[in-house]
Amino acid sequence: MSRMAACFLPLLLVVALIGQPGCMLMKLDRISKKLSGGDPDTILESDVGAPPEMESRHSTGIDHDGDTLVGGCFTYRGSIEETDAFAKEVSERYTSRGWTAWQSSVHPRNGNLIFRKDDRQAEVDFTVSTIEPAMSRATVTVSRIAASAPAAQPAQGAVSRGPA
Repeated sequence: MSRMAACFLPLLLVVALIGQPGCMLMKLDRISKKLSGGDPDTILESDVGAPPEMESRHSTGIDHDGDTLVGGCFTYRGSIEETDAFAKEVSERYTSRGWTAWQSSVHPRNGNLIFRKDDRQAEVDFTVSTIEPAMSRATVTVSRIAASAPAAQPAQGAVSRGPA
């Protein structure tokens, strides 16, 4: 095979995978998701929810116990238009995967949500950028629950509102 043909082979592969031009964007999106690790609603193909409509920027301290994500700090950037709606969508991503809402504090410019499942905790902290809402920040911190942690009752679906 010539060098020229070898250069165009990846392009031909993408064109063959895309098929009809009308489906190009949808198929490219699916290809991108497969290449980037799967479900964009979760972190590292786990049961830990990722913030909606945000892109992963940085990950540290990643720890697994078998196939279970048990530790890590994951930073995201993206748009947060309305904190109540954002908190509700985050909560749905967690509760649909078996997590229990433990604490919730949502204000006009920021919020903090804590979910628990088995011996793990996921804390979602988010802040709306006052300069550019499309560059808002969310951090998901996954950790093991300490054996000495008090057995408090989970949140009863109430979201507190107050000054930020």
